[in-house]
Amino acid sequence: MLTAVAGCGGGQTSTAEAPPPTTVVASSSPSPSPIPSTATEQASPPPTSTAASSTTDPSTTAPAPSCGVRKSAPEISAAAARLPRVPGIDAGWNPTPLESNYDPCATLSTALMTIQGATGSSPIQALMFHQGKYLGTGTTKAYGFTSLNTAKTTSDTVVLDYQTGKRCTGCSDGITTSVRYHWDGHRVVMFDQPPQ
Repeated sequence: MLTAVAGCGGGQTSTAEAPPPTTVVASSSPSPSPIPSTATEQASPPPTSTAASSTTDPSTTAPAPSCGVRKSAPEISAAAARLPRVPGIDAGWNPTPLESNYDPCATLSTALMTIQGATGSSPIQALMFHQGKYLGTGTTKAYGFTSLNTAKTTSDTVVLDYQTGKRCTGCSDGITTSVRYHWDGHRVVMFDQPPQ
C-alpha cells in the first residue's frame, strides 16, 4: 500500500514571490514511516502551443518552451538560489548543477546541486521539476556522494543513488542506496527510503 501525506514546509525562507514548497511524505509500507521531501503537490498545466490561430495575436503569445535535456537553465539557477544554506557550512549553493536531466517538457526531471567551492564529499541536493516548474527538493537533508542513475530514470521517475560508508572520496567501497522519485499525476512520491 502506498500512502502520501502533505504537511507544512520545513521552515524554509524564500525570497521569491512563490509560496514555500510543501513537504511530501510517502511510504510503501502499511505502517507509514515518513520520508521527508519538499517537492510540492501542485501540478502545472502542460506547455501551451504558440501556433497562431485566427483568434490569437501571435505577437502577444508567449513562446513554448524548447524541449530537451539541458544541464543549465534559468529555472535551475533560480531554484538553487531559493535553497537554504546547509547548517554548519558557510557557502551558498552553486547555480550550475553537477548533473541534470532537466527538461522543461518532462513529466519529472532533476538537477543535482552542490555548494560553491565543493569537494567530493560536499552536500548535494536534488531539485525536482515537473514540466519545468520547480517543485522542491528530493529530501530535506542534503547528502554527499549523490548521483543521477540515468539507466533507471524514466520520463516520470527519477532515480538517485546515494553512497554512504565510503572510507574516502576516491574509494569505491560503501553502500549504494537507490531511491525512486515518481510523478503520480499530482505529486512526487518517494518509493524508497534514503540513507539514514
